[in-house]
Amino acid sequence: MVPIQIDNLFFTYPSREKSTLHGINAEISPSDFVLLTGPTGCGKTTLLRTINGLIPHASSGTLTGAVRVNDEDVASQPLAATCQQVALLFQNPDDQLFCTLVQDEIAFGLENLCFPPEEIKERITLALEQVGLTGFEGRRISELSGGEKQRVALASICAMKPQVLLLDEPTSHLDPRATHDILNIVKQLNTEIGITVVLATHRVKEVAPLCNRVWLMHEGQLYLDLPRAEAFQDTSVFRSLGVEVPETENPPSPIKRKPSTNTTPHHPLLNVKDISFCYSNSDKNAVQTISCEVSRGEIIAIMGANGSGKTTLLHLMGGLLRPSSGEVKIDGKTSKRRKLHQLAGKVGIVFQNPDLLLQAETVKSEVEFGPKNLKLKSEILQTLVTDTLAQFKLTDFAAEAPYSLSRGQRQRVAVAATFSLHPDIFLLDEPTTGQDAHHLQHLMDELCNQIWQENKTLIFATHNIELTQKYADRVLLMREGELIFDGTPNAAFSDKELLKNASLAF
Repeated sequence: MVPIQIDNLFFTYPSREKSTLHGINAEISPSDFVLLTGPTGCGKTTLLRTINGLIPHASSGTLTGAVRVNDEDVASQPLAATCQQVALLFQNPDDQLFCTLVQDEIAFGLENLCFPPEEIKERITLALEQVGLTGFEGRRISELSGGEKQRVALASICAMKPQVLLLDEPTSHLDPRATHDILNIVKQLNTEIGITVVLATHRVKEVAPLCNRVWLMHEGQLYLDLPRAEAFQDTSVFRSLGVEVPETENPPSPIKRKPSTNTTPHHPLLNVKDISFCYSNSDKNAVQTISCEVSRGEIIAIMGANGSGKTTLLHLMGGLLRPSSGEVKIDGKTSKRRKLHQLAGKVGIVFQNPDLLLQAETVKSEVEFGPKNLKLKSEILQTLVTDTLAQFKLTDFAAEAPYSLSRGQRQRVAVAATFSLHPDIFLLDEPTTGQDAHHLQHLMDELCNQIWQENKTLIFATHNIELTQKYADRVLLMREGELIFDGTPNAAFSDKELLKNASLAF
């Protein structure tokens, strides 16, 4: 099996003056399962990419020190050689899936290494069996759910039979059932086949029971490296960095509820009536006959399994999609008769992938882009931008290029840029992506407080039950495009059968 040794490792990206990795020393023994965690932007993803050779072979920057896999310096040997031993599963499966059919995706790496067709077929069958997708060979990847796509990405890795598996936030996009399935598969690969695992995550509670070592990073350094049995004996260091700790060590945060002083206008801010929607490449409705009314001051969570229609519903609410049937009214006016630019300042939306929104050269330029186009006076604009950067803890990154930041930091930039317009309806798709516990709480506190103060509305899609319990006063549960519940979080989460139907329990 393959041992890994990291010696005095430093790495600095071209656009940064400060090193992202700073003097890391560590060893990974064969068959270890390492939980890698730390605050947003601490360097977790960068560290994983140095272990499998993407840094420095596929990413520019300054690297000093060494990573040795099986006594070979990763920076010196060809990337193709390292990747046959060390595989990396990305946070978003769409970033590494590019074939049309499942069998083609799994065969791709093997074909490039000139494996014989008979062995490729055998490995496809075995890999699909390992990830619980037997019989999916001919399925189209575009028709799979998020959890199924992540399993296909994992199967394509299993087919290569790596000795080390690196995973970068592999469950951040997944519902609880899919998360449970993926983590079980990874643990089986570790215990039954002996694959060494390093899993980077903010979801410490779910992964801690599976690992045998815990790495805690902070500001590019390996702050803690301990066996699991010792790592959580004193959780103060985790808490001080805003990092989640296992359930038994982490008393629940107080429930945050909105003030009771909000007033409801004579008509709803958002009216959704009998809407259905079907994408052009599908013969099945993604959203089916949904109706609901949303008043000012409400904070609403939309929950359900991957592929249940949450994102589609958000896009319909925000006017990005037009319903195939039914009607969406925003402040009494139908969205069908409005062009998107007419909704600026009225509706703001942050996508699950923040990179779809980011386009400016600096974080400051990103945040001021919207207000600047609304022709605000210079002094008002600068005050607004300065305050918004401070609200979302982005002041220190104002001059940085957005794409030089971590995924979680980019998510905050996208939220801040949309928030700077102070829309009446703020739509947020999966706010937990890439966020540590501290930054997530701060982000949601800022949004909710502003919503309450200005009597506006926040609607967010999430898989996180605790987040919904803490911030939402209403939850919409979806299943296969249909709305199966509309009510309070307490009523929803006390119904076990309902949670199973929404894939929030298993």
